[in-house]
Amino acid sequence: MVPSILRLLPVLLLTAPLPLPNLIVPNFPVLTIKTRRTDGNQYSTEETLYLKGARQRSEYVIQNAGSSVDRVTITQCDEKLRLNLNSKEKTYASFPIEDWATRAKRARPTSQQEMTGADVTVTIDSHDTGERRKLGRHEICHVKTLTKVEPGAGAVMQPSITEVDGWYIDLPGLSCRESRGVGFGYVVATSGKRDRVQIKRLGTAPHGYAVEETSRQTEAGRTTISKVELLDFSEAPLDASLFEVPAEYSPALRTPHGGIDMTRPDTLGNRLQSYWAELTTSVQRWFR
Repeated sequence: MVPSILRLLPVLLLTAPLPLPNLIVPNFPVLTIKTRRTDGNQYSTEETLYLKGARQRSEYVIQNAGSSVDRVTITQCDEKLRLNLNSKEKTYASFPIEDWATRAKRARPTSQQEMTGADVTVTIDSHDTGERRKLGRHEICHVKTLTKVEPGAGAVMQPSITEVDGWYIDLPGLSCRESRGVGFGYVVATSGKRDRVQIKRLGTAPHGYAVEETSRQTEAGRTTISKVELLDFSEAPLDASLFEVPAEYSPALRTPHGGIDMTRPDTLGNRLQSYWAELTTSVQRWFR
């Protein structure tokens, strides 16, 4: 699991042929884990994770400024398929799960001319305290992680320190990929500039899936605290239908440029409306 600082990077492009996590078919124990993540005072996300054999289901409820968004994702590792569901509109979209090495081969390489930004060093030190707790029949481990961002002169990224203190359950094969504690080289693109980011790992303690976590990030004199708390944990049996698309759901509308409109089913009438809207917009641009 990558520390929280890396989730803030605007654009990430792999720049070095380093080992990438392999695509695998896991054999999960039957589990239901419900957690809540709060980020400062802005929003919170409740996630319910269901696991069984080679499949996982994640249900999200995201709350922000009084509004709420529900999302459901089903991952079928045995079929190499990810499914996004819109429970309100009863639509779904399916996506193949590719090996990261295959995706990296198709990615456009970044030339040296493009890498003209400043150097940034990100140092990650993960330390296993050795403490253990029981959660049902499972054991969770206590890991502390310190991440330092040290940008050179003229860098887009700001210096920061992130301290993460958490308890984690080992669930190999989440998202159908093995876990690897390797460092990556990234280019960060913002406002035309590209920072060259070098990631150094000191400690390599594995994290796993967070069931309890406190993250404290200090940047530009401001400290932001985010927390993960465990709401429910169950080893009760789960029905296989939970990991399939319900029969009453319809494929979501494919838009002209390869996008997906999850709010409408993929019918002939909706396709015609979508193409007509696209044509109307294009004509309006021509006559501006």
